[in-house]
Amino acid sequence: MLYILDGHALAYRHYFAQSRHQLSTNTGEPTGAVYGFARTLLDILLQDKPTYLIVAFDEGMSGRDKLYPEYKGTREKMPEDLDLQMGRIRQLVEAFNIPILAKEGYEADDLMGTIARQAAAQRIDARIITGDRDLLQLLDEYITVRLAVPVAGREDEIYDVARFREKWGFEPRQLIDYKAIVGDTSDNIPGVSGIGDKGATSLIQQFGSLDAIYANLEQLAAGVQKKLIAGRDSAYLSYQLATIHTDLDAKFDAEACLAHDFDGRKVRALFEELQFRTLIKQLDRLKPPEEGETESDVRDPGELPAAHEVIRTVVVDDEAALRDLVDTLNGAEAIAFDTETTGVDQTTAELVGVSLSVDGETGYYIPVGHHAGQANSGMLFPTEDAQPPEKQLPLDVVIDALRPSLTNPRIKKIAHNANYDMVVLARYGIDVEPITFDTMIAEW
Repeated sequence: MLYILDGHALAYRHYFAQSRHQLSTNTGEPTGAVYGFARTLLDILLQDKPTYLIVAFDEGMSGRDKLYPEYKGTREKMPEDLDLQMGRIRQLVEAFNIPILAKEGYEADDLMGTIARQAAAQRIDARIITGDRDLLQLLDEYITVRLAVPVAGREDEIYDVARFREKWGFEPRQLIDYKAIVGDTSDNIPGVSGIGDKGATSLIQQFGSLDAIYANLEQLAAGVQKKLIAGRDSAYLSYQLATIHTDLDAKFDAEACLAHDFDGRKVRALFEELQFRTLIKQLDRLKPPEEGETESDVRDPGELPAAHEVIRTVVVDDEAALRDLVDTLNGAEAIAFDTETTGVDQTTAELVGVSLSVDGETGYYIPVGHHAGQANSGMLFPTEDAQPPEKQLPLDVVIDALRPSLTNPRIKKIAHNANYDMVVLARYGIDVEPITFDTMIAEW
């Protein structure tokens, strides 16, 4: 299978997921988006194991801005600290020896569509990883789309033709006709004023295409006719803006896109420069250090590094922070966890908070049932000035978010008095496994 990554979409996703934590090197270089992007690449290579891999980046608007100067006119300029990281992200992609798909003047959507169609013509399955629903119009027998879902605890949505039909009620190729009518606020595509989602879906289901709708206006109610007639030019302009071009001058070179064909030393050196110590452990699983190579801190996969004297504490109290933590946990080799509860009887005590860590540098705390006086009792990573949190996430949201990683048999779990924490979490629907180390037992 060929994986096609939407470089700018993923960079934005990781930037906003990490922005509250302001990750940076000790020299002050921002690295949050780069870190998230690197973790995504490693997860794909380690878990999905694609045969081919390519990353696409925007370098223009494919002429859409000439058709409609207001195209994407409502979008804010890229944040300065994300712009600073885009060069590093490209450097990262190059270190992994992944071809970069970019063409001056063109949007990544059109390049991805062109390459996906070429792969499909060779009967090679292609999966596009993006946050842009426009790409769903490309779905066919060989092309699927993985949509990044900006909700903590939920997996990305994988669309094939059948799932698209079930959710949207028409064929993938008709998404263009649909957007010609409803428009697209994210791209500032105007559509037809006064006709929304339900109306557009009904028209597509009844007539099948924009041309057929305008050829049968007399069959429609007077009010709908009036809106469509007034918005005819806008509808056909929107159709052009929403159409992904699949015939660009770009070629899918299967041999050049082979995944895993990279020099681990280059990636390892970049990770060390960016101070991505946790990711080096994941890289070592994918590309073990060669004999004599000493740059990487090689340790047993289940061993957590010794804690620093000062542990960075992150209070997870909103959806963005929870999404970021979920990504961190899902990519970990081992998770240390602890529960804070209202009592010592694990069969009746209520959950107040959960502490987690995947390295010796950062501790995460998720409050779920705090009241005055509870902020610092029994925390795995206490702070002297801890106060009751001003806000907390709903308990069910936190449980759903933590369940996949805490029940993943491939991720080792470390606890202190694991039996207590396991019973507490099991009562909330999380059956933690596997417990590989209990520090309380080790004390004996």
